[in-house]
Order: sequence, then structure tokens, then C-alpha cells
Amino acid sequence: MFVLLIILVLFTTIYSVLVVVALIGFYKIKNIKEKKSGTNNKISVVIAARNEERNIERCIESLITQDFDVANYEIIVVNDHSEDNTLSILRAIRANNLVVFSLPKGITSKKEALKYGIEKAQYNTIASTDADCILPNNWLKTIATNIDENTDMLLGPIMFIKEKGFLNAFQQLDMMAMQTFEFGMLHFNKPILNNGANLSFKTDKYYSVDGFDKHNTPSGDDVFLLEKFNAQNFSIKGILNRHFIVETKATTNSNDFLHQRIRWASKSKFYKGRFLQFISISIFFQNIIQLFIYYQVLLSENFTAIYIFLLLSKWLIDFILLFLVATFFDKGKSLLYFIPVQIIYPFYIMGVSVASMFLKFEWKGRKY
Repeated sequence: MFVLLIILVLFTTIYSVLVVVALIGFYKIKNIKEKKSGTNNKISVVIAARNEERNIERCIESLITQDFDVANYEIIVVNDHSEDNTLSILRAIRANNLVVFSLPKGITSKKEALKYGIEKAQYNTIASTDADCILPNNWLKTIATNIDENTDMLLGPIMFIKEKGFLNAFQQLDMMAMQTFEFGMLHFNKPILNNGANLSFKTDKYYSVDGFDKHNTPSGDDVFLLEKFNAQNFSIKGILNRHFIVETKATTNSNDFLHQRIRWASKSKFYKGRFLQFISISIFFQNIIQLFIYYQVLLSENFTAIYIFLLLSKWLIDFILLFLVATFFDKGKSLLYFIPVQIIYPFYIMGVSVASMFLKFEWKGRKY
């Protein structure tokens, strides 16, 4: 039993150290002042769109009203065989720098749509986002001045649009934790994660690594491209400023949420980065430990105080992380749901992990 307790303490310590390191890195990057002037890149914005009739117009509107010279950027939207009014809405938008393409028959997937758009791009800076996103007014200006001779890929923050309810708060808190590890480890030159909703990179570097991955996954284009850039020692940097946050929609029902998280988890078996694998395994086992502690606290009379101490230690380090990061994202109200989220999170991790190995998922009307 004492050996087991030592193992539990060891894993909790490793997890706590990782959180502290991520927080230090997050705040180091946050305090870096991005360039306000200098490089004036021309930018090709590339968006893959499928069944986005509810979102696409608002996304394009946030792009065509950018505080950036219209002559210095183009917006390329590739329609991935939408089954709704996405294409007709795009064709009705009047903007001189908006170009709309449709994927040829027989070619499908977000990765193929992005690839097709990049092949049509005129400029050596690609800025990617998603069709359900809203871009801050100076998004392109920030990218243009910070993609320079010393930056091959630029990572930016994203956050879910706030709505009422537990499910939205759960996603807010989960995303804040992921963003902490993404930017925190990036500061220590350990890029492990990114998000295609706020990602830019040099076109020539994209071609030099032979473009996107060849994995049989509907998504993951962003993380796998990051791994390719990192393997070639290309310069990967990040900007953490509130005016650079891209907002995106959270899922609004449990079924869509489950399918989304199974899709995200299904690509993890293709991760090549050993540090990402180490962090993923550490977080996974830490949550398994939480389930074991629940069991021991409820059904065992031995070492209950120690188990409760380990549980509360994990909760405390998580609260510190989320409290500090929520301040940056201005999402403090989501912390009202901290305790119920903490209670169910280990069950969520275990459930999604198992489901991703056995269950199919649906995304934008397609089954995988």
C-alpha cells in the first residue's frame, strides 16, 4: 500500500510541476510585446468551409473590415461540398479581395480544402482560421508585422464565445487549460499544440515540408503541420494579447460535444512529439488517479486523509492555473463551475479515451 501511495504522490508531483512550468511559460509569452511595425507582409487568408450557413457571413465580415490595407491581403474560401446555403451566401458577398472555390468532385475533407486554397494563394504568408470564427479587428496587421525573417509559424490564442450553461463553461475551462500548455511550453521552445483557428505560417516553408500530413484523420492538420515545422527546426513563435484572440463557437449539445472530443482524441495516436506524448500520458494517468482516489475515499477507510490531501492538491493547482489564465481571457465567471467540472473531468477523460478507440464519430454531416 505504501508503494502505491508513493506512486500516487509521484504522479501528482509530476503533474503539478508541469502545470507550474506551463504557467510560467504562459506569462512569459504574455509579457512579450509584439512588433507594432516593421515587416509588411501580404497575406493570403485560407478558410475551409462546409455547412457553415449560420456562421460564414459573420466570419467574412470580420475579415473584410480588418484594420489592414485591402490591397495587401486576399481571402480564399474553399467550399467543401456544403449541403446547405454556404456557397450561395459566399457568392452573394461583395468584396474585391474575396475568392471562392469549390473542391472538385471526389476530393473531400478539411485538409484537402485547405491544401487547395494554399495552392491558389498569391502570397508567402498564409493565415488560417475556421469558418465559424470571428477575427479581431487588427488580426491581419498583427500577423503581417510579426511573421518576419525569424518567424516561420505564428500561433495565436482562441477562445469560445461565451454562452449560458454548464456545457459552455466546461468547454471554456478545458480550452483555457489547453491554451496554457500550448503557449507555456512554446516559451521553453517545446511547441506541442496549436489551433488552426488562429494560425499563420510561411507558404514556402509549408511546401518545404511537403504540406499537410498524410494521416487518415479528418482534422489535425494544424498540430501535424506544427510537428513537421518543429522537426525541421523552423522558428515557431506565439503572441498572447487580448486583441489577438480569435473567438469561435462552442458546441451547444452533449451529442455534438461527444463527437467533437472523440474526433480530437482519435488523432492522438499519430502524435510524434515525445514531449507532447509525455504530457498527454501524464495528464491521462493523473485523471485515472483521481478516479482511484474517488473510489478509495468513498469505499475505503485506510489512508483517507492522504487521499483527500492528494485530491485537493490537484484541485488547488488546477484552480490556480484556471484563475490566472481566466484573467487573461476575461472568463472569470466560468470558474463558478470549477467544482462540478473538476468532479466529472476524470470520467470525461476516461470516457472519451475509450470511446475514441471503439466508436465512430460524425462531423459536418460525414461519418468517420
